[in-house]
Amino acid sequence: MAHPSRSRWGSRPQDLLLNPLLLTPLLLLPLLLSAPQATARPMRGGGVGGPASGAGVRPGAGFGEAGPGLYNRGGVGGPASGRGVRPGAGWGAPGAGVVRRPGVGTWNPAWQGGRYWQARPWTAGCYRVNPAGWGWWGARSAAWGVASLATASAVTDLVDAAVEEHNTVIVVPQTSIQLDYASVQAVPPKGASFAYAIGGGSYSYGQADCDQGLLQGQPPSTADQAQLLNAVCQIAYGPG
Repeated sequence: MAHPSRSRWGSRPQDLLLNPLLLTPLLLLPLLLSAPQATARPMRGGGVGGPASGAGVRPGAGFGEAGPGLYNRGGVGGPASGRGVRPGAGWGAPGAGVVRRPGVGTWNPAWQGGRYWQARPWTAGCYRVNPAGWGWWGARSAAWGVASLATASAVTDLVDAAVEEHNTVIVVPQTSIQLDYASVQAVPPKGASFAYAIGGGSYSYGQADCDQGLLQGQPPSTADQAQLLNAVCQIAYGPG
């Protein structure tokens, strides 16, 4: 009979250590423990919106989210929205969305370099922008909400710029009226004839009285007409 062996944990039968049936589970124990350990490993988040779990930022959230983010507005007057500065608004521009039609007058290369004013074949220089001298100005300008008309330098600059462009048409400041400055002719003593078009339409002919401030023998009925009268008189008799 085998004698029990001694250990620090007490005594146990010697044949217990030699029994293969008991040793087999002990040898398989590491393999059995390794599989659960792999599945029990903590799950990685996969980063922001990573592939491991799907956790993190929702698709589309944050900057660049569809809808609330910034979009390309197309700039000033750009194609995206159409908003912005109106085409041609302001002084010296082609008017509020108006494309200048070819004029009825003839462009003269001798006018280049600001020499249009000296080339006028009549006595000029007597006209000054002073609408208060026209009897109708006070009440009508108040009704229009207009305090003044385009200055002489503004009209002069428009004509000089058009000459350099080989063009005989300007857009009257603060209107959509096109005035062919080459068509302006003095009608003594202080009148003028001219050709004009409204909003890119066909040209018509008019008469101005620069002394009394009249168009076709009548006071202007709108602020645009007053601006046209002033521009014609400046071109005909202004100092340039």
